[in-house]
Amino acid sequence: MDYIVWLKKMFRQELDLRPPSLAKINDNSIIIQDINDHPIAYATRSNRWTGFEINSFVVDPAHRGRGISHKLLKECGSGRIFVYTRDIRLQSALEKAGFKRRSTPGFLALLNIFISRLVMVFWMVFSLEFRRLLHQLKHLQKYKLYTRE
Repeated sequence: MDYIVWLKKMFRQELDLRPPSLAKINDNSIIIQDINDHPIAYATRSNRWTGFEINSFVVDPAHRGRGISHKLLKECGSGRIFVYTRDIRLQSALEKAGFKRRSTPGFLALLNIFISRLVMVFWMVFSLEFRRLLHQLKHLQKYKLYTRE
């Protein structure tokens, strides 16, 4: 299976993630494959001036509960990393990986995130992703920030 086809499928299934039209694989992407070289997990990191944000993180539902998210977090590297999520399973994996719950990633990172999220909202409106946009707005207060220094 082509990686980008798989990634778009995962993004379509998970409304908390970015729109499938923005799915991309580049140098910031981390992909874990099964023994047949099929993708089963994906994460991407974005530079946010004062560290990196993991802004997409997905494990194929058929492979969840096998510790793959822990392996994927290790692959995300070291240094200052932060993640916003409302997924209880990911929150547990983050805590086990040494991430701490925080209220803000810092002013510069927060400004950078705000701008990128504003662009994302415009893109969701432009691409008619109203269901995804309404879902994310509805659950906005439930997203929690985790950081690792």
